[in-house]
Amino acid sequence: MRSHLRIWIALALSAAGLIALVNRLAPSAHIFAVMRDWWPLALVALGLGGALRLLLATKNVLRGPLAVALVGALLLLLTLDPLPDSVRPYLWPLALLLAGTFMLASLAATAPVAEGLLVTRLVSVAEARRVRWPRGEFSLATVTAVASGCVIDLCEARLQENRVDDTLWYEARLDVTAVLSGVDVLVPHGWEWNIERYSSRWRQQPVSDPPIPEMPTLHIRALSLLGGIEVRRAEESSGTAT
Repeated sequence: MRSHLRIWIALALSAAGLIALVNRLAPSAHIFAVMRDWWPLALVALGLGGALRLLLATKNVLRGPLAVALVGALLLLLTLDPLPDSVRPYLWPLALLLAGTFMLASLAATAPVAEGLLVTRLVSVAEARRVRWPRGEFSLATVTAVASGCVIDLCEARLQENRVDDTLWYEARLDVTAVLSGVDVLVPHGWEWNIERYSSRWRQQPVSDPPIPEMPTLHIRALSLLGGIEVRRAEESSGTAT
């Protein structure tokens, strides 16, 4: 997460320097006036770029990048103001709806997690990514995706070892929250999993068949708000994780 933050900071500094340079070298270009009208185009480009990046992965993960592009297109309508007066009043309620959705996502991202366990967390906001995570043993992992497309590859993860007397088993839990996002979870061969799905209306959906007791088991809790979450074997998907 820190590496992604450094990338965004570097991009912001580079953009600020470029804009200031253009304004100094070519004042007649009126760069700030142009940016005032066209800055939502950056969101459209960000969303479309992420969609193209994940185009070969799966259709499910395209939801997040396309949502970013849609928000950028709506904001572009506001800045260019090509709409008639009868349509303009509907844009602000839509903006409030999007703001409420992002508030729900922030609450999910800051929810307390259990102490004393091997806990790890991944947060993805407005990006398209394929990642191998967690790396190593874990007991509880949480994924929060907001306007993103994510492929989570668990091929380098290990479920926590549990032992009671002479009984040994391996299991862990993965909590996934997808807001305007598509999240694909790739489970290694040899693991079993079960899923608790909750829709945007907070209704529990049917749980998958119970796993085989002797097999390592991943328990997944999936909450989607205008998003989608899919789980499948890692060998069913091609591509390189980072």
